[in-house]
Amino acid sequence: MIGGAEAAGAPWWLAASAVALWLLRETWGAVLARRKERTETDANVDLLNGLVERVKSLETSQAEVVKQYNEEVRLRMKAQEDAHRLRLRVISLESALKQLGVVVPPVEEPVA
Repeated sequence: MIGGAEAAGAPWWLAASAVALWLLRETWGAVLARRKERTETDANVDLLNGLVERVKSLETSQAEVVKQYNEEVRLRMKAQEDAHRLRLRVISLESALKQLGVVVPPVEEPVA
C-alpha cells in the first residue's frame, strides 16, 4: 500500500517543497508590502509634521495681523476723537467771535 500510494501521486517532498515555496513567497510579499507601507507611513508623518508647522506659522501670522488691526482701530478712534474735540473747539470759538461782533465766514465743504 505504501508503494502504491507513491506511484499514484507526487512524492511527499515535492508537495512539501511547493508549500514551502508558497509560504516563502507570501512571507516575502508581506515583507515588501510592509516596507512600502512603512515608507508611505513615514512620508505621511513627514507631511503631517510639515502641515502642523505651516498651521502654526499661519496662526502666528494671523495673530500678528489681528494685533496690527486692533492697533490701527485704536489709532483711528483716537484721531476721530481728536477731530471731534477740535470741531467742538472751533464751534465754541466761532460762537465767541460772533458774540463779539466778528463776522465769521461760512465753512467751505471739503471736496472728496
